[in-house]
Amino acid sequence: MSIADRHNALISANREEYGRHYDFLEFPTPEQATSAALERSELLAWLEQHAEFGCHDTKVDCRRLSPGCQTCATGGWSCLFINGRCNASCFYCPTSQDDTGDPLTNGIPFASAEDYAEYVALFGFTGASISGGEPLLTLDRTLAYLSAVRERCGDTVHLWMYTNGTLLTREIAAQLHSAGLNEIRFDIGATNYLLDKLQLAVGIIRTVTVEIPTVPEEEELLRGKMVEMAAIGVQHLNLHQLRLTPYNSRHLANRPYTFVHGENVTVLESELSALRLVRHAIEQGIDLPVNYCSFPYKRRFQHAAARRRGIPFVQAAGETVTE
Repeated sequence: MSIADRHNALISANREEYGRHYDFLEFPTPEQATSAALERSELLAWLEQHAEFGCHDTKVDCRRLSPGCQTCATGGWSCLFINGRCNASCFYCPTSQDDTGDPLTNGIPFASAEDYAEYVALFGFTGASISGGEPLLTLDRTLAYLSAVRERCGDTVHLWMYTNGTLLTREIAAQLHSAGLNEIRFDIGATNYLLDKLQLAVGIIRTVTVEIPTVPEEEELLRGKMVEMAAIGVQHLNLHQLRLTPYNSRHLANRPYTFVHGENVTVLESELSALRLVRHAIEQGIDLPVNYCSFPYKRRFQHAAARRRGIPFVQAAGETVTE
């Protein structure tokens, strides 16, 4: 398939996925595309001299990744969606969050905490995360699954959890720690970038991380927040690129964004903002490692890792594994 044919195929697939919302998306003009490509090249050139790229240049800065990110980069991560319900209303959320449901990973339901712990052990995962929805909405369930994995796998598995933090208290943080949680990640975009709830975990849970999509219009706010995060004990900041899904497309289409085609549609300004923030932290000497986790990384490395984990269970005699 030629480059032009592949490009046209991506456009057709994206148009089909996003339906009528596709027609309201603003894609770059030739002038905008040229300008953005130039800025992106300049940012990457600077970062090549001052930061560390990893995973075939899909991730930067890799010098001080959080323990969970290190686990993910090696392909040893299992993500369990403990529920499908959330108490926040972030415009960028990729899916509806209105059904508690059973815990789920890779499309497999795990109604039993012990069964999930056995799954983690069987496939040799070195890290497991609890996501949602909002895990603190089903606190007893979350604690049960953390405890089961810790009891079955011991300290060989790094456990982390994603939360918006709105329900967190010092007492709950202590319960999470006692259940075996090593790292807690906060989406502060859900709380208007306030850090008061996050501070409740500092000193109780070993690693405190902020993980958010890069909202372009909040770039200046985040420059100041990075200093504040470092001062109160946040150890890592993970930035993602905004991407379109059938669920959030109507929200993102109403914002002044420029969209670009790929295996999914992403927001051009989001990546540029993320790269600028990585550079800013380095230039200003802010003691907060900033990691840009790009959409290509998620699409390729996370998916490839999932495929590799299943190989020993399906590979037949005489078959070889390709990249």
